[in-house]
Amino acid sequence: MAGLWSKHTHFEGIRLMKPVMRTAVLALSLFAAPAFSAGQLQGQLNVQITIGTGCTVTNGTAGGSSNTFGSLSFGNYNDLANLIDGRSFGSAGGSSFGLQCSLGTAYSIALNSGQNATGGQRRMINSGAYVAYNLYQDSGRSQAWGDGGATGTVLSGTGTGTNEEVIVYGRVPAQTTPSPGTYTDTVQVTIAW
Repeated sequence: MAGLWSKHTHFEGIRLMKPVMRTAVLALSLFAAPAFSAGQLQGQLNVQITIGTGCTVTNGTAGGSSNTFGSLSFGNYNDLANLIDGRSFGSAGGSSFGLQCSLGTAYSIALNSGQNATGGQRRMINSGAYVAYNLYQDSGRSQAWGDGGATGTVLSGTGTGTNEEVIVYGRVPAQTTPSPGTYTDTVQVTIAW
């Protein structure tokens, strides 16, 4: 068998190896080389927004589960012999609080009787003494504002999609002047849509 091996056979093996090597080198270069070919893929991206109905209070403040829409201060007076008018201001300063409801959304704003009312009369309190007051929907103070009960009607409207200022007008009627001090009350505002 040793005699069968010849120079000629040795060269035949090398010649056969060259195409195998070339094929292997080519195959490796295909796997190792990055793909530089230009291409393009297309597809769709679905985009969506849902506009719901609702209302947002502006120029108010919120902390935890409590919302503060503003305040109404009648100022400082020595006596209550004459009418005293006031209006609300937003808790964030400036004008009164605002309401921005979705376009076409019907809403209502109700004001309860406060914490010290008797019958249909709202009252501020200080050390067991009271000062009567009323709240209104209009600057002429002819449309009492309440919760639909004894203190007046609710304010109703339809959202425009923009911010609308909501002013609460107040009036302290002429009455006997109680002891000096700061008189306060808290009225619950309910906005429904």
